[in-house]
Amino acid sequence: MRQIAISTALLYAIWLLLSGHYTGLLLTLGFLSALGASLIAARMGVLDEEGLPMQILVRLPKVTLWLIWEILKSNYGVVKVILNPKLAQPQMVSVKASQKTVAGLVTHANFITLTPGTVSVDVDEDKNIILVHGLTDEFAAACLEPEMDERVSGLEGPSQ
Repeated sequence: MRQIAISTALLYAIWLLLSGHYTGLLLTLGFLSALGASLIAARMGVLDEEGLPMQILVRLPKVTLWLIWEILKSNYGVVKVILNPKLAQPQMVSVKASQKTVAGLVTHANFITLTPGTVSVDVDEDKNIILVHGLTDEFAAACLEPEMDERVSGLEGPSQ
């Protein structure tokens, strides 16, 4: 029941932010839509710890500014490659992740993909390895640095 309430609150908050319409009827229909979607998700069994990782969602604002900065820096690097295609040196690297949960491992892979110039190609949950395609040597080397891994592990929290 707690997962349904949290999911409904999150969906309703997103609906409120995106809709821009705040009449009584639409507020009611928006809430009923969020509740309905949460009930369907609960019936499907996707509101478990992997589908709604609360420990990650609660700590996410802490790393948001850092992630935005990383995205901006990577954008600059991609622009340099676009302007001078000879800089491109595509390669694949295997990144060893230290996350303890599947949600943490997938979050790490998503953070890698969010930064331009890198794409997570495969995630091996058994070995905690993320296969990454890097546009240049610098992008590939940046994936191997421990900072992103440490920040995502921080999202999982100390109890993991």
